[in-house]
Amino acid sequence: MPSTSVSVKAARKRLGELVREVNDDTVAVEIVGKHGTGVLISQDRYAALQEATFLLRSPELMDSLRREMQRALLEAAAPTDEPRPAPARRRTKNKKKKRKKRQRSR
Repeated sequence: MPSTSVSVKAARKRLGELVREVNDDTVAVEIVGKHGTGVLISQDRYAALQEATFLLRSPELMDSLRREMQRALLEAAAPTDEPRPAPARRRTKNKKKKRKKRQRSR
């Protein structure tokens, strides 16, 4: 995630612009001042970080995720003798419309 660094004074002047920037461009803005440094990120990014932190704090969940990842990796690496089924064909909107017309005319 790219980041920008600005002073507290500059951040005050450009706050609206910086908020738009962190939401539109998925960037973090580092705000540097004489009393410390802070970071401005979007609400979505903040919520995602909180969720990830919560999940990482749960040992049971982490064990479950590790087991699932290991199983998926083993499945992906295992050769299969059986041919994979062909993906199901999707109907297009035109075919659906034609089918409806036929049903109405009956």
